[in-house]
Order: sequence, then C-alpha cells, then structure tokens
Amino acid sequence: MLNIILASPQVDQWQAFSDALAAGIQADIVAVRSAGDAVEAAQTKRPQLVVIDAAIGDLTAEELIRRLLGIDAMINTAVASAEAEEIFHEETEGLGILMKLSPLPTSDEAGRLVECLRQVTGAI
Repeated sequence: MLNIILASPQVDQWQAFSDALAAGIQADIVAVRSAGDAVEAAQTKRPQLVVIDAAIGDLTAEELIRRLLGIDAMINTAVASAEAEEIFHEETEGLGILMKLSPLPTSDEAGRLVECLRQVTGAI
C-alpha cells in the first residue's frame, strides 16, 4: 500500500480528489493543513506521493518540496496551483514535480495523477 499526503489549508475541500485517488490505487491518504505538518508526516509515513497546495502558507510549495526531498529524494510531488503553466514551470524547474493540478484538484486530475505515478514508479 502506498502512503500519500495531501497538504492544504483547505484539504477538506479536496474530498472528491482524495476519493478518486483512493479508488485509483490502494493508498493510505493522510490530510494535513500546513507545511510543517506535511514535513512531520513525511518523516513518519515515508510517502510515495505528496500533493501540495501552492497556497500552503507557512512555506512556499518549492520550499516544502526541497524539505521533503531532504527527507527522501524519492518522494514524488504534485502541486495545486493557480499559476500559469509557463510561470509555474519556470518557478519549479528542477524539482521533479509530477504534475501541476488546479487550485481545487478534481477527480479527473486524480486519475491522471495516478497514471503518472504508475508510469514513474512502475509499482502501482
């Protein structure tokens, strides 16, 4: 079973996305509301995927990803962001983000993320 962390101050609004992730793969999904909680959860859960709200608040998504990669360089990430694709790519280049999601990720995006994760890990 995979460990997935959803990190957003509005994670309660991500229920459809979370349900679709759970339907697409067998996973233990942990929801947290802050970057600090995401780091703590990553240290204990050793997730295969962390989905980060760019508006996480206490750190930027890029700073959080760098901290997560310091815990385990094999953690995959996705970021929910309102940034234009070109700007997002420039700001996050080199961080190995699997995909950019809409600010309020949908169940369709969860399906695409599961497929992307399958391609990268080959183990789902």
